[in-house]
Amino acid sequence: MSIINSFPDYGSGGQMPIAVYGDVRTTGYLAGSNGGQYTLGGAPTGTIYSLPIGEAFDSTSDGSHNYLVDWGTGNVYQTARDFTNPVLLFNAGVQNLGITYDAANNSLWISGEYGTTYVTDYSLSGTLLSSFSTGHDYNDALALDPADHTLWLVNNNSGYLEQYSQTGLLLSTGPYVGATHGGEFNLAPATTPEPGTLIMFGSGVLGLAGVLRRKISP
Repeated sequence: MSIINSFPDYGSGGQMPIAVYGDVRTTGYLAGSNGGQYTLGGAPTGTIYSLPIGEAFDSTSDGSHNYLVDWGTGNVYQTARDFTNPVLLFNAGVQNLGITYDAANNSLWISGEYGTTYVTDYSLSGTLLSSFSTGHDYNDALALDPADHTLWLVNNNSGYLEQYSQTGLLLSTGPYVGATHGGEFNLAPATTPEPGTLIMFGSGVLGLAGVLRRKISP
């Protein structure tokens, strides 16, 4: 994987929750703080979105809804695509940061921060489906690659990206992206095969936004 592009965020700053499904949608990480809509190439559209819950550092989308996990309460919410109308789904425990949608079984993977080494897969009703330990805390910017169903996260102890199988096997490490909290692949179905592109927001890549791409073997 290598950085292929970067672009500045716009609005109030502090944009970390990120949902990518045909476009890029972000909010600020505190209740009422703003993010906005971008094209996949990073151009802002002028549409603004606000965080409807207390505190969140990542988001994800299934194309019809977005999903957020509140860091302070552990509550997992489903919202409209514009981040309005939050509906409580279940509680995953406090100090969870990363969240990503898995279309294969209509579930949510969630990863932990302080003292929490686990990456856990939940049904939308909150049933525990599976989990594994990364062996470290600060599991940020959780993202599922729809091309091969692997999970990517940032080890914010080291600042490096890590790739895992869904059973917890560490497959690769790198590159260095620094302290980055929100990350998602474009989960919209591709009309033709294309490399997986991971879009990230936070304080890591130049303090702005980073886009990384990995090659898919034919």
